[in-house]
Amino acid sequence: MKKTNDLRTAMAASHEKALSKFMEQIGEINERLSELQAFADEHMGYNPDEINWGHVGTAGSILETLTELTDCAYKRGEYAE
Repeated sequence: MKKTNDLRTAMAASHEKALSKFMEQIGEINERLSELQAFADEHMGYNPDEINWGHVGTAGSILETLTELTDCAYKRGEYAE
């Protein structure tokens, strides 16, 4: 019985550590999302009157990465089950 209780205690402690780390990472994800929203709101730091095809390529690369992330999160595209 002692081994069973020790195992349950260890599993509960492991779960608490995992949950704590998970919540920490969620907080960091939210920080990054806020940064990206501000970045997009400010036209990625570019003057809209000076946009060229290089800027379009940069925006496209960022969009591609974000699309991969959202596809992963929502199990779409190559991540679909």
